[in-house]
Amino acid sequence: MSMAPSISSEWSRVRALALLAKITCLDFVRRKDLYVVSILMALFVIAAVAIRIIGIEGPDTARFLMSAGLGLSHAMAAILATVLASRVFPEEFEQRTLMPLLAKPVTRAQVLAGKLAACLTLGGGSLLLFIAANLLAIGMTPGQDISALIQAVGLLLLNFALLSTVAVYLSLFLPALAAGVIAGAWYFGAGFLVRFLKEIAANSEFSGSAIFAKILALAPNPSLLSHVENFTSGGAPLSAGLFGALFLYGLAWTFAFYLLAVWRFDRMKL
Repeated sequence: MSMAPSISSEWSRVRALALLAKITCLDFVRRKDLYVVSILMALFVIAAVAIRIIGIEGPDTARFLMSAGLGLSHAMAAILATVLASRVFPEEFEQRTLMPLLAKPVTRAQVLAGKLAACLTLGGGSLLLFIAANLLAIGMTPGQDISALIQAVGLLLLNFALLSTVAVYLSLFLPALAAGVIAGAWYFGAGFLVRFLKEIAANSEFSGSAIFAKILALAPNPSLLSHVENFTSGGAPLSAGLFGALFLYGLAWTFAFYLLAVWRFDRMKL
């Protein structure tokens, strides 16, 4: 008998999250951001199709087009995810539309999770559509492994979850523009910064350089979850152990920033 109320309560939470995500998605779709990014991506796909009709000269050209297309798909979808996530709460604060929402039987953690789900749905969904368009327009070349592609896409989706969570967290105490710029700079520049600091540590005579390098290896670095080039170059799929370690790494940092965002949001005066 005690199981029924518990199941009903859990189902109500799921429905509340789904409704919050749906409302946020509909609000985002009404904006021009999604259409602008889609138009830019469509122009590239049209150009790729034109090149294919004219004739792709060998697998090297096809691999180059695939690499450029997937790279552009990643960048465009990441920018879209950053823009959406960084302004979802600042706009609510400015328009003072959060209070009526929080007056309903939903917690702040549920509101945060619902909005993050919407950001990931649109950002990750656009990424999947862009990648599918590239595959249809250009096609895979001999040597490219479908398993490597599935691994790369899976890690990128996790990367987008991390990016969206970081952007939302920053937007809880920064203006939308500042949060978006910082989140975007971190997402695209963290890999270069970590490599630069590791090189300095390796060439330094500082006694703690080895420990510093290990700390850097555990720092939130989105470039570790980007393996699209491994697919386009015809590389073998990652081992199960490496893929699992990278997935847990991304999941742990996403959850950590989510907890930080929940902690910050719970303590805000609205």
